[in-house]
Amino acid sequence: MKKNCILLLLLFICAACSKEDEPKPLFSYPVEEEETAVIDKMYEVTMRREIPFPFAAYVMRLSNGRDVYMIRYRYNRDLREGESIRYRVFSFCTDEIAVLNGTELGDGSDAVSAGTEQTRGLVASDPTEAYVRDIFDMKIRYSLTFLPIDTWFIELDNGTLVYVKKSKLNLELKAGDHIVYNVYTLSPNEVLAIKKLD
Repeated sequence: MKKNCILLLLLFICAACSKEDEPKPLFSYPVEEEETAVIDKMYEVTMRREIPFPFAAYVMRLSNGRDVYMIRYRYNRDLREGESIRYRVFSFCTDEIAVLNGTELGDGSDAVSAGTEQTRGLVASDPTEAYVRDIFDMKIRYSLTFLPIDTWFIELDNGTLVYVKKSKLNLELKAGDHIVYNVYTLSPNEVLAIKKLD
């Protein structure tokens, strides 16, 4: 009986060892389930992931009612309004696309060192006046950490989209408000200061 138990145990061990598993990455970001939607509205913006390196990004308002953004550097083609997409978001930042149409977008960590020589440009632009056309909010990662930050996105009357951390905005904005703001010259969509005009 003891001999049979040992043989049975060895058989299970051999079966487990012979199973070929897929190689797993050392670390991967958790993502949600895949969704499909049509891009109702799309903006091309520049975002910072780590100072001072800027990333080209898309901010999209989708037919399923979601607002999402994606860092573009790993996606090798342009998107257009009206296009249908398949996407998954990060589970820790549900407004950031992790996988788009089967392409993993990454988090930008492998591109940060490539742009660190661009240390100038973190200076404020001249003040700009505009009217608010629309405003919506999302959670954005400003660093490679998992912590997303509440952020307002403001569409201006000229079609430009700017964004500002909610903690920096101490006024209430709505469509039609006349504002003056300035941005970083290197990151022209990120608002440094904003004021409502009478």
